[in-house]
Amino acid sequence: MIAILTKIFNYGQSTGIFAAGIAFILAVWKAVLPIAQAHVKTAQQKSLLTAIESFVAMYAQVSSLSKTDRFNAVLNDTLDFASDHGYTWAKSSLIKGLIESIYQDYKNAGKDVAPVITTPSSDVVKDEPELVIPSTTDNSTADTSKPNSTDTVESDGASDISKLEGEVEK
Repeated sequence: MIAILTKIFNYGQSTGIFAAGIAFILAVWKAVLPIAQAHVKTAQQKSLLTAIESFVAMYAQVSSLSKTDRFNAVLNDTLDFASDHGYTWAKSSLIKGLIESIYQDYKNAGKDVAPVITTPSSDVVKDEPELVIPSTTDNSTADTSKPNSTDTVESDGASDISKLEGEVEK
C-alpha cells in the first residue's frame, strides 16, 4: 500500500502535476480573496449605515437632549456597534462624517426632529444672590441698628449742605 502511494507521489512530482495544482490554488486564492473581502466590507458598510440611520432616527426624537448630546449619543452607540461587530476600518472621524450626512438627509427628508427643550430640568438649581449677614463678632464701633440711609435716599445737594452747616454751627 505504501509502495503504491509512493509511486503515485513520484509520478505527480516528476510530471509537475503537484506544482501546477499548487500554483493554480494560489492563483485562485489571490484572485478570489480581494473580491470576497470587498463583498464583506460592502456588507459591513451597509450594516453600519443602517445602524447609524436607526440611531439618528431614535435620538432625533429625544427632545430632552441638546443637539450636541444627540450627536454624542449617536456617535457612542455607533462606535459600540462597530466594535461589537469587529469593524476595525470604522474610525471615529469616518463615523462622525457619516452621522452628520445621515442627520442632514433625515432633516431634508422632512422627518420630525424634536426641538430641544430649553426649560431647565428639576435638578437645576436657580442662582440666587447670597444674603449678607452682619457678623456678631465684629468689634467695630459702627452702629448697625440704623439702616444706611445713603443707599436709598437721593438728594439734591443743597439740603445736604444746609444740614452740614447746621451741624458745624452747633
